[in-house]
Amino acid sequence: MWRASLPRGRLRTLFQTKVVRHASSSQPTGLSSRRMAGIAVGCLAAVSAGAIYDLTSRWVGRQDDEEWLEDWEEELADEAGVPPEIAASFVVARELRQASDPLVGTRHLIFVRHGQPSDGVEQLSEIGLQQAELTAVRLATQIKDVKYKELLPCCSAHATPSSKSSCCVRGGWQVIFHSSAEEAKATAKIIKKSLGKVALKESPLLAEGVPLVPSPAPEVLRELPAEALVGDMSRAEGALRTHLWRPAGGPESSAEVIVAHGNVIRYVICRALQLNPSAWSRFAAGHATISWLEIQSDGLVKLREFGGSGHLPLDIRTYT
Repeated sequence: MWRASLPRGRLRTLFQTKVVRHASSSQPTGLSSRRMAGIAVGCLAAVSAGAIYDLTSRWVGRQDDEEWLEDWEEELADEAGVPPEIAASFVVARELRQASDPLVGTRHLIFVRHGQPSDGVEQLSEIGLQQAELTAVRLATQIKDVKYKELLPCCSAHATPSSKSSCCVRGGWQVIFHSSAEEAKATAKIIKKSLGKVALKESPLLAEGVPLVPSPAPEVLRELPAEALVGDMSRAEGALRTHLWRPAGGPESSAEVIVAHGNVIRYVICRALQLNPSAWSRFAAGHATISWLEIQSDGLVKLREFGGSGHLPLDIRTYT
């Protein structure tokens, strides 16, 4: 059993086969601070929630600025030492990735937090429906503007009609991923109406949860059972591996929508940008807001927008 395999006084990381000094040490050896996040995550199944907070505050919370990790995709692919129950989420991630086209030069990931849920039997409140519809309109307009100017350079105004028809087939919206929650399903369906013939793909990895005890952490999060945190973390890391991968390269670019929840969106974006993952709670994105990641074939990842709400009137902007 993975927990039983942890040597006393040492911690085995969840995603890399590494060891560090005991938690009482102020500075672990032999590891970059970026890998401390994995160490802290690996502790989840072995220590109490209070100890988890202490570890993330001590190690992850003191992350120094570092250079961009060029081989991030190889690191994500390294599953050495990952226990079977965690590796299962990576298997799901590989299956979900098949819905996306790798033969492009740039991938645009448009994360959308679901619209405001309803307190009753409906999936979305009246405000939530308005939010989703306005977000759908904005995405339809955005791809119309971006598709022919940025996503597909060969479809610019200078291209001939024949070249446009030959190069625009691959690009554009490819798939709408969404979590299993009713509010996410409803939001995704409304977006699909505006985007046309785009496949809907449900992903259990996008479920809401607490992927990592943040820093600073409210008392309620410090008291979460370690088992629950391990499940939430495994899904969030699976979601990361579903969507964060380098395109193979080419003249075309693609875009996909990911309708999910606030915590998982914030965590995945922090991980994608190689930021301290315990900082995810310091970001805030309201209902039906847009966060936009761009992944290039050379491995560069850019955040073009976070929590964009300009398409929503002030009187229908909600957070909780």
